[in-house]
Amino acid sequence: MGQSTPILFNDRHILPGGRIPLRIPTGEALQTLVFALKHGLPLGVCMAESQAQRQHVNIGTFIEIEDYTRSQEDGCLVVTARGIARFAIRAFNHQHDEMLFATVSPLPRWPDCHVDKQSEPLVERLQSMFERHPELQSMHREAEFSNLTWLCQRWLELLPLPTDEKQALMGQ
Repeated sequence: MGQSTPILFNDRHILPGGRIPLRIPTGEALQTLVFALKHGLPLGVCMAESQAQRQHVNIGTFIEIEDYTRSQEDGCLVVTARGIARFAIRAFNHQHDEMLFATVSPLPRWPDCHVDKQSEPLVERLQSMFERHPELQSMHREAEFSNLTWLCQRWLELLPLPTDEKQALMGQ
């Protein structure tokens, strides 16, 4: 039997060791975030590009909230989320004022692997991407460029792959 976890949806994936800004609009998402924090519950984030796609998501990531601010544009809450661990979704259900929860089971952590000569281009290209996009670099203050697992997880977060393909890769 898995644990019941409040779920937020986002248009991007976050994986363990990753950091992303999450926009939390008023309504169900904000209510879910407040409920999880108030009750000390782990919070899960799943990628879904549309409302219809949400029912087909089968993998997500537990997150921790590291920081928050209000958007100057629309007043939306923006939290800095850090990925902690992956989980498999067994079932979705609505609880507590129609907030979305999922019954989840933890997935094993991907083992750390050292970057070898063959993988060095991945390091160079990600470092170059960080240089061109300082907002990415600022989100990953503790970059692990010598860890191939960390490197591949960052590429998986960044590459513009369809959700179902990312879900398949995340399930490995």
